[in-house]
Amino acid sequence: MLPLLLIALAGCRAEPVGPDYQAANAALMRRDSRVVLDLLKDDRSAEGQRLKATAMLQLQDLAGAARQLDLAVAAGGSAAVFADYARLELIRGRFDQAAQWQRRAERTDPEALLPLLIGGEIAIGRRQPALALSYADRALARQPDNAAALTNRAHALAELGRWDDLKALLDRLEQDMPGDPELAQLRKAMPPRR
Repeated sequence: MLPLLLIALAGCRAEPVGPDYQAANAALMRRDSRVVLDLLKDDRSAEGQRLKATAMLQLQDLAGAARQLDLAVAAGGSAAVFADYARLELIRGRFDQAAQWQRRAERTDPEALLPLLIGGEIAIGRRQPALALSYADRALARQPDNAAALTNRAHALAELGRWDDLKALLDRLEQDMPGDPELAQLRKAMPPRR
């Protein structure tokens, strides 16, 4: 679930982007992490540090990502920075800390999409499918075709045993993401039809 989320979240921005941020986001989408680190090596802004943290996560450098996020918080932070810190804590398996950062992100910008996506991921990790579904539905109200929110919704539906709803959602998602292993795993978890 997290690899899709890393790719989906790479394009989420909390502030207006300059040319370097556009190029960095494009590189993150290509998973070209070293290019991001090179492009933003002199950037000390919260957004620049956040993008470098995402690149570090793509490189599996959790300590480096934490350092970049600490610098982003020190630079003033943003809802996206706090949500990314929540994502880092989720990856580390620290659900309580992840939830604290997620709440801070949502308080900072109640209209932002990223805190809702992370909130859904945390709820899925904590096996709270009703809460995960609520986060997914709130995210989808803001961006109806968001792949991460739709995937979170699918996980929540599976946990709730809402198989007909899950089947319809998987049919839709598989058209856009054929062969996706996460979707295949969800489909496999469905009980056989009678």
